[in-house]
Amino acid sequence: MSYSVFVTLEPYMEQWLRHECGDEYPIRVKRGSAEADILELWLTKPPKDPNWVPQLAPLPGQVEIILPYFDRKEIRTYNYLSKRGEICLRACFKNRFRVQLWKDLHTIGNVIRRNDIAISEWMEKHGIEDNDKNWNTIAKILQRKRAVYCPGGRLTDHHSSKHKKK
Repeated sequence: MSYSVFVTLEPYMEQWLRHECGDEYPIRVKRGSAEADILELWLTKPPKDPNWVPQLAPLPGQVEIILPYFDRKEIRTYNYLSKRGEICLRACFKNRFRVQLWKDLHTIGNVIRRNDIAISEWMEKHGIEDNDKNWNTIAKILQRKRAVYCPGGRLTDHHSSKHKKK
């Protein structure tokens, strides 16, 4: 018998994660991965509240993640992921996504290419549906990452207005 937890993710993130984990659903995280470590840390015994009912299927916007086997934690007993644990797991997914996006698209070859084409190709390569919402979200993430490394946080060579209030 397998045990699952359910995590709320944005559609582009769900598609990316599913692709990264072998295009299977429900998603199986790799043993020894950062996600598995977070699950091992945050999994607890289910609440003792008599009114608590375990979630058996994902709600809209959620993904199902099958719990891996742990040497030090028995998932038959420890199979509940608290809200705080879900937040940590979601943050891990987001960080991995951003690192991969930056690593892949901030290269010499992509600096001279058109951004829109590079982002669309990256999305296709990583199993993300190429629609306006996903594309705009990923473009904005990339734009914010690039702005961190630009002088003054600006992405253009334009100088601030002379009429800027101080």
